[in-house]
Amino acid sequence: MTVLLFGTFAFLTAFAAGTMLTLQLQHYGIYSLVGRDGFARYIAANNRAAVVPTIVPAMLLLATSLVLVIARPAFMTRGEAVAALALNLVQLASTFRWQRPLQAEMAATGFDAAKTRLLVATNWIRTTALLAQAVLASVVLIRALDRAYAFAAP
Repeated sequence: MTVLLFGTFAFLTAFAAGTMLTLQLQHYGIYSLVGRDGFARYIAANNRAAVVPTIVPAMLLLATSLVLVIARPAFMTRGEAVAALALNLVQLASTFRWQRPLQAEMAATGFDAAKTRLLVATNWIRTTALLAQAVLASVVLIRALDRAYAFAAP
């Protein structure tokens, strides 16, 4: 069961890191091209559309990170499980401190260049945390596969 939990965690962390990197490098960078007239409607629609591809996986990732601290597979150390949870909490704190409030403000008031710059700058916190979490999951997975191969090799 813990191996399935770790597999779910590894998938979700790679998915979340990829999603966030796409948002960071592509999506946020073209906010200024949406146009001032339709920006508030655009960002409000974007926020609603983010539920399934971004918010639900992020909440599942948080849940799996938390459960891994309590019940982890033998190939994952307690320190790695705690680090994964800590990285998840960093990205969540960044989301609630900066990204969500800035997006909500711009959904109500429209495009603001200064808020967009702050959004992009502070989003590197959660992007970096999610990428670090994906690297951590990859290291744990590679180590587990290496050990399994060493036992299975003739």
